[in-house]
Amino acid sequence: MTVTAARRTMSPRRSAARTAAVAALSAAALLGGGLTAQAAAPARTTGAAVELAPAGALATQCYYKVNASGGLLIRSGPGTGYSVVGSYANGSTILASASTTNGFRKVGTNRWVSSAYTVRIVSYPCES
Repeated sequence: MTVTAARRTMSPRRSAARTAAVAALSAAALLGGGLTAQAAAPARTTGAAVELAPAGALATQCYYKVNASGGLLIRSGPGTGYSVVGSYANGSTILASASTTNGFRKVGTNRWVSSAYTVRIVSYPCES
């Protein structure tokens, strides 16, 4: 008995969507992981996922690598007196404000990390 596979052709729209998906996955691989949207209250991230702030929340944002062996705490405000609302794993890539307030970078609405434990990734341009 012979099994014959039917050849399928994709519509131009589906082909374009597939090409875009492959491009997005390739870009994510170059970043060292996937792209994940930042939740309103992130708990903990792992690996090198890029954490994105809500649209329009920040002026100029740049990519930073977390350089804190025990992970980097996310606080509700720009200082150690603010409550901890989450953390990033060491080595994670995050999108944060280029400017600092009291030595902290804004990573989202009521989300701040110490700039002392972030290293700018200069191979990626900052966004506004």
